[in-house]
Amino acid sequence: MALTATIVAVALFAMPLAFAVRQLYFTNEQDELERAALRAVSAVGPEVAGGDPVELPNSETDVAVAVYGHDGKLLAGVGPAKADVGVRHALTGQLSQGQENGLLIAVVPVTSNETVIGVVRAATPVVNVWRRILLTWAGMLGFALLAVSIAVMVARLQSRRLSSPLESVARTAHELGKGDFTVRSVHSGVWEIDETEAALDAAAARLGQLVARERDFSANASHQLRTPLTGLRLGLEAALGQSPEALEAAVVQAISTADELERTIAELLSLTRGSEGKSRLAVTAATLVGDVEERWRGPLAAAGRRLNVSAEPQAPATAFSASAVRQILDILLDNALRHGAGSVQVVARGSATALAIDVRDQGTSPEMGHEVFDRGHSGAGGSGIGLALGRDLAQTRGGRLILTRTRPTTVFTLLVPAVSAEENPGIEPLA
Repeated sequence: MALTATIVAVALFAMPLAFAVRQLYFTNEQDELERAALRAVSAVGPEVAGGDPVELPNSETDVAVAVYGHDGKLLAGVGPAKADVGVRHALTGQLSQGQENGLLIAVVPVTSNETVIGVVRAATPVVNVWRRILLTWAGMLGFALLAVSIAVMVARLQSRRLSSPLESVARTAHELGKGDFTVRSVHSGVWEIDETEAALDAAAARLGQLVARERDFSANASHQLRTPLTGLRLGLEAALGQSPEALEAAVVQAISTADELERTIAELLSLTRGSEGKSRLAVTAATLVGDVEERWRGPLAAAGRRLNVSAEPQAPATAFSASAVRQILDILLDNALRHGAGSVQVVARGSATALAIDVRDQGTSPEMGHEVFDRGHSGAGGSGIGLALGRDLAQTRGGRLILTRTRPTTVFTLLVPAVSAEENPGIEPLA
């Protein structure tokens, strides 16, 4: 488009200019011939009428000057022997200009006492004028080509400046369509394209977060549901072939477990998507550890292990997400059941401005360190998801999950912000 616009502009400008140059050169040459003729007229006196010899001034130009008598005969200078059309016209007393036989001529009458006694004819070849015109046109053409060449270079640079970032946007969109949500566009310096790239990058980031949350939900749900589903299956299998009362009790337990699974799925979904909201009511430490005892005493007892829960009288309440606390404690209890040993203790206590909940078992592992919170890190055949999920749930909501001790017992501590009675006097029941 830039090249086309330049060519059109040059053409529209050059064509009238070329015509004007032609007219200017011919007009200037006619004026020059007229001046040369007038200079000769001043050198010719009335003696022309008497047939006296005439001396013309020297001319260093290519203008040929000739003097004709009143009868049209050549008296001096360079010109046709007999009067031509221009000379005959000037003998009538009028200035004559024009082209004749390939010459550009100007004829000026010589008068004496208002009587034409002769004429002075100045002529130059038309080809000389055209030569200067063509040289000027060639220069104009050179400048036009230079302008078009510059336009070509500028257009190519500009097109490359525009096409390269657009190709980058296309590649980014293609990679995004293939599922690579980490791809980002390159800043181009063109405001409109940069806005498009920013919108595309923002969409990629949002899609990446959405996919990551859904993947995390799938992994977290499978981890959190594995133990309850196993217990449900074992309970139903154990009830088969037993008395109707035992089968009915197993069905009741299965319904309760199914309700628990449904609640776990809902909590995980809201926690993963960050849509559970902030609680306006506090949850007491005793309520949190009491819920743990209710849900985990049976599974630990089935494994021949004891569960002890307690809450210190000075342990504060917390407005931390009750669903998040439930899931984190479930992860810690499941970890103690699967990888720990001996009795399990859950203690809620005050710690500066936080509520601390310690989960302790009798197992030891000298190799175990803070890398246990890395997703994918697994020991003793685990999946490497649970503790990573617990740490993420705590940190994203302003809490902390730390490995406090590995010997002689293993202790994990959940720290959540405490809330005073003055800040939130209400108590939220833990459903």
